[in-house]
Amino acid sequence: MPDDNTTPTADSGIVFGLAEYKNSVAGVHLQNLTFGEECSDVEAIDEDGNTEQIDQYAKKKTVQGEGNVVSGGSIAVTVGGDLTIANITYKITSCSKKYSVNGHCSFTFSGKAPMPAASSAATAQSNG
Repeated sequence: MPDDNTTPTADSGIVFGLAEYKNSVAGVHLQNLTFGEECSDVEAIDEDGNTEQIDQYAKKKTVQGEGNVVSGGSIAVTVGGDLTIANITYKITSCSKKYSVNGHCSFTFSGKAPMPAASSAATAQSNG
């Protein structure tokens, strides 16, 4: 996966340990963030059932986060909500809380964003 500067920088608003990015992750001591990419595949099959070509479509950027819920805090991240990190707005697709026997509560979330379109200069260059 190429480095496209989606990793939070010091001025991004993400602070590990206590994360409040424009109040979007308020109420969570953020422990980690994972960034990735995904897509769907389509296969072209010949008459004998052999795969001739595989193409990808619906390319997306993904983010997953985990942290500890702040006692008495209110979590601002909700399913269907938006979370912007490094100028990419992710649509939150899942959230969950996990409670342990000692009263500890952790929070995980994941989200997806459309893959940014390639620049017109790069497209023109690749078309030759």
